[in-house]
Amino acid sequence: MQLKPCRGGSTVPEFYGKPSPYSPGTGFLGTPPDHQERLAKRPVSPHVFEIDGKSFHYKMPVNAVSSILNRATGCALTAGIGAAGAIALVGDLPATLDAFKASYPLLVYPTKAIVAWPLCYHYLGGVRHIIWDKHSMGKQAEKKSYLENEAVDKSSKLILGTSIIATLGLTVLQL
Repeated sequence: MQLKPCRGGSTVPEFYGKPSPYSPGTGFLGTPPDHQERLAKRPVSPHVFEIDGKSFHYKMPVNAVSSILNRATGCALTAGIGAAGAIALVGDLPATLDAFKASYPLLVYPTKAIVAWPLCYHYLGGVRHIIWDKHSMGKQAEKKSYLENEAVDKSSKLILGTSIIATLGLTVLQL
């Protein structure tokens, strides 16, 4: 069977959607007779990165970056809790932390910041989502919803700034 290259380098079989001795095709699903021509004219989704693979093709909006960071901090928190749990299972977690403080005193504050920032950012992102769920409708006609682009951008910037300030506060906190 020979596959014909299409736009973007992918291949679509010539018989795709057409009746054959083995299949009645996809006409019963509502596939139009000019399906192949429509496939050829369909726009190809743009790549996220430029050809060099180093820079973004489009400027990422603040709310997209905020969403990605919320997911990444959730993954980081999961990994951190898993690591702390593994240490606690095989040894003594408080003793391990004390040994780390004694062995690497210069890394204590950066490590606290690395642990505190995902916690603060993800917590604040969760609070924002609870607010969005509670007030999802807003005043649509007046464009006063918390889900309007401008409000989402403001809350994304507020969460980032607040999480940085809270991280600095937690980093210098002595327990």
